[in-house]
Amino acid sequence: MGMRYCRPFCGAGASVRQAFCQWRIRDGRPGARVPSPERAWVVETGSLTAGLRQRCGRAFNVRVLDQGWYRPALDEAWRLHLERRHVAWVRQVALCCGNQPLILARTVIPPHSLRSGNETLRHLGARPLGELLFRGGGTPHEPMEVARLRAGDWLAERMGGAGLSPASGCWARRVVHYLRGRPLLVAEIFLPELFHCQP
Repeated sequence: MGMRYCRPFCGAGASVRQAFCQWRIRDGRPGARVPSPERAWVVETGSLTAGLRQRCGRAFNVRVLDQGWYRPALDEAWRLHLERRHVAWVRQVALCCGNQPLILARTVIPPHSLRSGNETLRHLGARPLGELLFRGGGTPHEPMEVARLRAGDWLAERMGGAGLSPASGCWARRVVHYLRGRPLLVAEIFLPELFHCQP
């Protein structure tokens, strides 16, 4: 099986040139073309929270950038099988070592996924989502997709517009997790500072 390209439209009001998302997956090994040292982080199937805690110790923290009810981008709605007009609970955070953001994360949770014991997802505050997703043996999930963000990609513009490092040129990944059988989409962007800082 060759490289599969997922190119749905994404981002309301974006031009066609901006709208293509080049998420890739290949034989369950989406990181085949991700260079070192990025590969060790981007295709890590365990908890990023645990990895950052090991690196940063008590300096690890989560900075909430935004959260609320929003319409997902078109490719997010497509990935979660949502109608475009529907809203979802969207949470954007920076995973930091002290004051330095290292990873940006965007979680999209459909309304029906906030039921059946998942209501706390709206009230995480500065608690890492990974503590829920990787508790015990971890949650079921779909295959990981990876992309190198380009200037003009809606995700790079959306997440890079938070006054942090530019997200264009960074590697990103996304995974649909199932918490208590209900889906949520988690996208993570790996900033250059992650690979420059010392353990």
